[in-house]
Amino acid sequence: MAGSVFYLAPVDNASGKIFGKKQKWMAVRRLTGKRQRGCSVMGERSTPVSDEEKQYRTYWGQVASAVAARMKDPTKQPQDQAAFKAQTEYPTLRAYLWHVCSEEINNA
Repeated sequence: MAGSVFYLAPVDNASGKIFGKKQKWMAVRRLTGKRQRGCSVMGERSTPVSDEEKQYRTYWGQVASAVAARMKDPTKQPQDQAAFKAQTEYPTLRAYLWHVCSEEINNA
C-alpha cells in the first residue's frame, strides 16, 4: 500500500547526534501537574565564561593530567595500589588518586 503513513509512539529518550551540528532537544519539566516545555540548542552558551570558571577548568585539568601521569608511572603503581587497598573511603583507584593529586596540587 504505497503512500500510507505509519505513526509510531513518541520517543521517550534519545541520545547522540541525530540532526547534525545544530541538534535540537526538548526539555520537559513537570510543575504542579502541568507539562511545560522549553526548546534550546545544545552546545551554545547564553553567558560568557567567567574568570572563576576558567580557574576551575585550569585546576581540574591539572588534577586530571596529574592522575593520568601517576596511573602510568610504574614506580608509583605498587605503593598507590597498596595505599588504595588499605583505605575504604574511595571506591576506585582513580577516585583515590584524584584525591591524592588534588591534595598535592593544593599544598604546592
